Amino acid sequence: MLSWDELKQRPDIVGQIDWEITPRQAFESYQIKSIEAWKHRGLGEVYYFYLSTWRGENQVVLIRRGYTESEDICVAPAPADLVEAAARAGEGRDVPRGQLPLSPELKDWLQLELHAA
Repeated sequence: MLSWDELKQRPDIVGQIDWEITPRQAFESYQIKSIEAWKHRGLGEVYYFYLSTWRGENQVVLIRRGYTESEDICVAPAPADLVEAAARAGEGRDVPRGQLPLSPELKDWLQLELHAA
């Protein structure tokens, strides 16, 4: 897994981040078992951030997802107040389980930090 500073030095990854896809959309598109998966078999890889709430960890994770596998790339050192607010706002909406979409504030912070938009 890359450190935050290493990720900042990887424009090849940062430039590919999909800022609009949600964990639910990625799951439905890239999971072989999903009902709609047959429509998406030709998809390439996607990089996206999500808020992991698995076991109460509440951390912002960059993931690379392909049709048959996924890999955690980096954990972002996002401000705790933004992370906690997003986790509270998303309670009960974590689909797939333990994964929430970014709040607008978290997305803005990440884009500013990575000089991306």
